[in-house]
Amino acid sequence: MVLRSNENKLMVPILMTESDVLRDFQLDHSSDITFQVQIYKALKERILAGRIHAGVRLPSSRRLAEMMSVSRNTINGALEQLKAEGYLQTKRGSGHFVADDLPDAYLNVSNQNSMSELSISTSQHNLSLSKFGNSLSRTSIKKKVSNGSFEAGVPDLKAFPIKKWSQLLHQHSQRASLMGYDSPQGYQPLRDVLADYLRSSRGVDCSADQIIITVGAQQACHIVSQVLLDEGDGAYVENPGYVGARKALMANGAVIEGIAVGEDGLDIDALPAKPKGKLIYVTPTHQYPMCGIMPLAHRLSLLNWAAKHGIWVVEDDYDSEYHYDYKPIAAMQGLGLKDQVIYIGSFSKVLLPGLRLGYLVVPDKLVDACVKAKNFMSGHSPILEQAATAEFIESGLFVRHLRQMRLIYEEKLQAMLSACHQDLRDYARPVHTGAGMHIVLVLHQSLINKGVRDTKVVEAMAMLNVYASPLSAYYLDTPEKHGLVLGFANTDLDKMNDGIMKIKHAISVCISGLS
Repeated sequence: MVLRSNENKLMVPILMTESDVLRDFQLDHSSDITFQVQIYKALKERILAGRIHAGVRLPSSRRLAEMMSVSRNTINGALEQLKAEGYLQTKRGSGHFVADDLPDAYLNVSNQNSMSELSISTSQHNLSLSKFGNSLSRTSIKKKVSNGSFEAGVPDLKAFPIKKWSQLLHQHSQRASLMGYDSPQGYQPLRDVLADYLRSSRGVDCSADQIIITVGAQQACHIVSQVLLDEGDGAYVENPGYVGARKALMANGAVIEGIAVGEDGLDIDALPAKPKGKLIYVTPTHQYPMCGIMPLAHRLSLLNWAAKHGIWVVEDDYDSEYHYDYKPIAAMQGLGLKDQVIYIGSFSKVLLPGLRLGYLVVPDKLVDACVKAKNFMSGHSPILEQAATAEFIESGLFVRHLRQMRLIYEEKLQAMLSACHQDLRDYARPVHTGAGMHIVLVLHQSLINKGVRDTKVVEAMAMLNVYASPLSAYYLDTPEKHGLVLGFANTDLDKMNDGIMKIKHAISVCISGLS
C-alpha cells in the first residue's frame, strides 16, 4: 500500500502488490556479482525507472528474503545501501519507504517501462568547452603506446639494472618517513645529489635550492609556461620541434611562432630582429627531432639575442648524456645569463619512462613562483621513487649505467644506420649526429612528388607491428620534409634488420597504392 499526500495533507492509500516490487527479476546464480549487489541494483533501477514510486512501502526484509530465497542479512545489506544513497527512508514501526524527494525532474521514464529505455532528460542549457577544450576535441588521439621497436624516446628497458633498482625501492619502502607528504619542490636528498651531478657533468650553474622535481619534463614545461606567460603572449619554438613543449605553451594560451631548424639545430639567422615574444624553447644539445647540435658560437649568439631583447630561454637537455663521437656537450645554462635561462631535464631517457620524474633548474627569483605553480598542479612527486633515484645517483650506479648504455646505444645506432643504407637507400636517407636515441629517416623527394606521405607509411608500419612517428607531425605548419623519426634504443640488435625490412615493405605498399 502506498500513502500519498493530498493538498490537505491527508494520507490517501495507493495499493501496490508485493510481487510488483521485484517483478521479472531473477537472481543470477552464475554471476560473480553478489546477491546483495544484484538485489540493490534491481531495486535502484526500478525506483529510477518509476516502476516503484515515491512513497511506496517495500515488503519487510523477512518477506523479501522469502521471495528471493536469500538470507535477511543479504536483504538488509541491500536496503541499507539504498537508504545511505537516499533512495529509501525508514519510518519508525512502518518499515522502508521509497524516498519522497527523488529528483523526478531529471528522470525520463520510457513508455516501455524498461531500464534499457531509461534516460536522463536533455539539459536545456548549452554546455560549452573552453577554446582549448574545443581544440583538443578536434585533435586525434595518440596512437597506442607499445614501447616497442623504433619508437622514439624509449630506452633499452631490458638493460636497466632492475634487480638493484628493486632492492633500493624495497629498502626505502620500509622507511616510515617516506610514507607521508613531502615538499612540492622535491625530495631534498635528490635535489642535493642532482645539483652536484649537474654541476660536474653538465656544467649547470646551480644550487639544490634552484631545483624543482617535476612529474616528467612535460610538467616542467607547463610550470614554465604558466609562470612566465600570459594568454596571448608570444613564444618561439623550433620548427620542426618537440610537440610536447608546444602543447604546454598552447595550453596556457601562448601564441606560437616557429623558428627554422638547420643542420646545426635552431637557425640563428632566422631569429627575429625585433621579437615580440617573451620566451624561446630550444634543444641545443641534440635538437629534437632533426638531431642537430648547436655550435658554441651559435649558443652564445642565442644568449646575446635573448639578453638584448629580454627574452626567457628554456633549454631542454632531454637526452644530452648520449653522445658517441665525443664527450657530452655542456649545457647552455652554464655559459652565462643564468638569471634568464631555465633548464629542463628528465630521468625518462636515462633511467625509466615509468618513473615520471623530471626536473627544473630555475633562477633564484623564479623558485617560489614555480614551486607554488607545481603545488597547484600536483603537490609533491612520488617520494619513494625520488629516494631510490637519489641513492641510485649517490652510490655511483647512475654513472655506471650511463657508461654501459652509451656503449649499447652506439652499437645499435651503427646497426640501424647500416641496415638503412643497405635496404632503404632507394627510399630515404638517414639523418643523425652520433648522439641521442633516434635518427630521422627523410623520404626522398621523388617519393614525395609521387604522393607518398609519412603518415601513410607509419600506418602501414603499424600493421606490421613496427612503430614510429611521422616527421611531418613535428612541424607547426606545412612540413618541409616527410620522414620517419626512428628510435633505436629499445630495439634488439638481432631484430634491427628485420624491422628495417618491414619499413621497406610499408613504403613499397604506399607506393603501390598510388599506382
